[in-house]
Amino acid sequence: MRQHQKARTFEEEPISWWSWRPGIKPRNALIIGGLLSFVALMLASLGLITLALGIVDSVSQPLIVPGVVTEHIANSFDGQPRLRIRLHTAGFPDEILPVVTDAVFHAIHDNDAVLLNYSQNLHMLYALQSNGQRYTLAASETAGIYFGAVVLLLFGMALLCYPLVLANWGWRDLYRQDEHVKRRVMTATVVGLRAALQTRAGRPGLTPRPVRSWYGVALCPTDGSADKQTLTFAISEEAHKSLHRGDIVHVTYSPHLHYVYALEHVE
Repeated sequence: MRQHQKARTFEEEPISWWSWRPGIKPRNALIIGGLLSFVALMLASLGLITLALGIVDSVSQPLIVPGVVTEHIANSFDGQPRLRIRLHTAGFPDEILPVVTDAVFHAIHDNDAVLLNYSQNLHMLYALQSNGQRYTLAASETAGIYFGAVVLLLFGMALLCYPLVLANWGWRDLYRQDEHVKRRVMTATVVGLRAALQTRAGRPGLTPRPVRSWYGVALCPTDGSADKQTLTFAISEEAHKSLHRGDIVHVTYSPHLHYVYALEHVE
């Protein structure tokens, strides 16, 4: 009777079902977290290297590449004036179409020899030289490269946070030396049950996608093995159907991911 009164008391309190601890197998958490951490590190490293090379290029002498103007394109698809320039230098494309200003478009003629100013490391084209004059391009790639590098760096750092924690939780739940630390046992009262059903229909065809559901249980500890706070766990459909509010259960779970190894009723 006392346990049922406690269960009714908890029914009146809101239960937060959202948690940072996903309740998945420690091995899966280690694999998923490790792979996502690797991808995040690659993105952040790429952004950092690009940003560093861009800064070095900004204080370095330009790389001079000769070329010949073969055509003026005034009515391109974006409405901007362009020059078709042919190159004959290894490591660079055979032909480029840089956007130029109207003054450069009229100052340089077909068959004129030009010198293209590229950055040393990133090979960004930012200026042309012709007949002793230097012309800055209308749309330099420098600003776009810097912006993309910063976005990659910040996105990689933001993406790294949770997968790294997830991999760490999986590692600690798997490879703890002390078995009592790897698995935690708690006697608790069932104070809430939840079934989140997927409402979107499966994909039609020869191999339709199955509809999945998520089942959860909220437990309030009744012994001194854990803090007196409600904990939520992901459980199987069979376990969900066998439980009712007010039931007393023994639960064995991993301390960091909250993966349920066993859930048994107390006789």
